[in-house]
Amino acid sequence: MRTSYRTHGGSLDYWQRRWDGVAVDSGAVNLVRYPGLYAEQVINAPRPDGPVLEAGCGAGRVLRHYHENGTRIIGMDFIASVLAAIHREDPTIPLVAGDITKLSFPDETFSAVLAFGLYHGLENGLNEAMADTRRVLKKGGVLCASMRLDNYQNRMTDRMADKSATTGASRFHKLNLTSAEFHALVSGAGFRVETVHYVENMSFLYKYPALRHASQRIFSESVARGAGYRFNLVGNFLQRTAMTLAPSRMANLAVITARAI
Repeated sequence: MRTSYRTHGGSLDYWQRRWDGVAVDSGAVNLVRYPGLYAEQVINAPRPDGPVLEAGCGAGRVLRHYHENGTRIIGMDFIASVLAAIHREDPTIPLVAGDITKLSFPDETFSAVLAFGLYHGLENGLNEAMADTRRVLKKGGVLCASMRLDNYQNRMTDRMADKSATTGASRFHKLNLTSAEFHALVSGAGFRVETVHYVENMSFLYKYPALRHASQRIFSESVARGAGYRFNLVGNFLQRTAMTLAPSRMANLAVITARAI
């Protein structure tokens, strides 16, 4: 397990500024790209009766999509202001401010838990978080979770961030696990891993504006979150070649789908 550091105010400050800096997501989510593709697979999979928890719902793109389509889904995040912003847009969405390491829900509440970009943001308590996730899932329930990988892609991203960093104290940013470490974390908490997918999300190549699609040459996180981090022809060729030749080394994330046993 490797830890990434940044010269920001720490994990809480990082996510507070990030979510305060983007608009609340609409109910539109791309169902052929991360995270919509994997959420859709879970929502449509056989699972026990019960609501779905999106842990770490952020600005709400997945949460709002499924809520508006009639899925019983609850959103949870530890940034109260982003939950308040979602409620201003749609007060009918069930939302809870909470800590993934100490969930406030009873045992076996949920039929599925979606956790995109959540666990690698924990400086402490990773094993406790996975164990509590298992506690609130019904037997046979589905977990779909992503993890930042310890690989070439993310080492390059961290190296680029270090070179452009402002002066100041380096603080915890994100955890990075190998595929084997992520698999062991999930299976050790009482899950049977069913699938592992390697996801590019935002490649370090996207950091170069010359490789971006013309519509994203000037970066807007709100736009990129909705449309995906789009490349131009050259960028597409480079990224697709890299993902074809070495997916586990060039992906940002591993996405695991697992059953509670």
